[in-house]
Amino acid sequence: MSASLLVLGLAVAISEARASSVGPRPIVAAAPRVLPAEYQSYVSAAAACPGLDPMILVAIHDVETGRDARGETSSAGAIGPMQFLPDTWAAYGVDADHDGTVDVYNLTDALAGATRLLCRNGVADPATRGTAIWNYNHSWGYVRAVLIRAAELHSALGV
Repeated sequence: MSASLLVLGLAVAISEARASSVGPRPIVAAAPRVLPAEYQSYVSAAAACPGLDPMILVAIHDVETGRDARGETSSAGAIGPMQFLPDTWAAYGVDADHDGTVDVYNLTDALAGATRLLCRNGVADPATRGTAIWNYNHSWGYVRAVLIRAAELHSALGV
């Protein structure tokens, strides 16, 4: 799967280079270059959606908040480390750490909510992966940024 993700990321990068004259590139948070210390949390969350590459979750967290553990409120009103709009969180939030609270600011819960949203939108199928990510944040520039970041992570780790 990592080779196909790398190829997809490269194809998106080429596509973005060609489309760069069409409009501005999205503004994304600066992303750390190493895997997070809590990488197992991403792996555990992704396991709830067979076929979901955990690097997609890492990439979304990188692009959304630069891997901020709590996340600032965005200008659009998105909250938490994975940047959910309140209505979206109400629909997809999960109490993944079983503490009795569905907490958008808790990374474990937020990763599970992101997995739930992505999985329901077809992220596990390579044919619908891009649209699943688009449903997370309605921007094709965002989709490109996430796929490129996931490919970078795979490349950096040689996986």
